[in-house]
Amino acid sequence: MNILFLTGLFFIGLIAIIVEFFVPAAGIIGIIGGGSIIGSVVMAYLNYGILTPLLIMSYFKIFPKTIIGKKLILNTNLSPDSGFTSFAQGKYRNLKGSSGIVLKDMRPTGIVEIEGQKFNALTNGEYLTSGSSIQVFKVEGNRVFVKKRAT
Repeated sequence: MNILFLTGLFFIGLIAIIVEFFVPAAGIIGIIGGGSIIGSVVMAYLNYGILTPLLIMSYFKIFPKTIIGKKLILNTNLSPDSGFTSFAQGKYRNLKGSSGIVLKDMRPTGIVEIEGQKFNALTNGEYLTSGSSIQVFKVEGNRVFVKKRAT
């Protein structure tokens, strides 16, 4: 196999995957593009041996530093230190010890109202009916654990 043919097959596969983003084809163009890329890599390995894995490794080292690579690869850190959270921490921060009522039967999960706000909550396996009085005994992230309030 000619190296130009294999390189062309690889780039045709890349173009097909890019076209898939814009043309609704139920994934067929993307599958063909992926097959072209995989086929070109396999044929290159069979014909040129050890050189192919070295080229692939160098591609992954060089591509993130290119203009296209910089636009496609996310470089920002989504940590809590940079302000990213998957839930509103303030909403859950002071719930421990709060009281409320069950809005939807809990078996063992359900919806409760605490201080005028609705929360999805869990019990330790007990069944609580709608209207039961509850108390929050533990909060882990956005998971609220409740138990029947002693009267």
